[in-house]
Amino acid sequence: MTLTTPIARGPLLDLQKRSGATIELVEGWQIAVRVPQLADRAGNTLVDLSHVPTFEINGPETGVALTSICGTDLPLRLIHSADGRHVYRLTLSRAIVFGNVPSNTGAIDVTGGWTSLALIGPDAERILNKITAVDLRERTLPVQACCQGPIFGVNTLFGRFADRFELHVCSDSAEFFWDVLMDAGAEFGLLPAGIDVMSGRG
Repeated sequence: MTLTTPIARGPLLDLQKRSGATIELVEGWQIAVRVPQLADRAGNTLVDLSHVPTFEINGPETGVALTSICGTDLPLRLIHSADGRHVYRLTLSRAIVFGNVPSNTGAIDVTGGWTSLALIGPDAERILNKITAVDLRERTLPVQACCQGPIFGVNTLFGRFADRFELHVCSDSAEFFWDVLMDAGAEFGLLPAGIDVMSGRG
């Protein structure tokens, strides 16, 4: 079924509209697909991923649920990426899944409570180093690993991928968080981008 009426909107939608972004309806979500000032795909960009379905798994059966989703249990602080989803193992009894999950896993839909951003580009780590004391060096946080820590007082879940960081925060802090990142990235030419720049990325 194709949805033609919006059923959801992310906390950054008004900010995106004010910036002149092209908003389209994707699976019921109003999403910034493109922005007027075209970002260089080789440069530094910030993308709103708030529309991505988000699920939380808690409790003593977390390992069993992860085996069902991933085909194997997942070690702490690692990310399993497959089938269009990223599974973050935070503790022995807690995991977060960004992307759809099978209905029989006991996962709880928490999409509205999270805002997810992708910080893409050659200077992503340097931008983050300006605003957090979390050690994000690759030897400490390798590709496909995750950790938690503060950015300007906002508890942040960091995920490192080969070509980007994904940053996940409470939706109440979304606009403040976006502004902090854009300010920190100004000297590196950071530009907002629509989800079109995510095509082809794992």
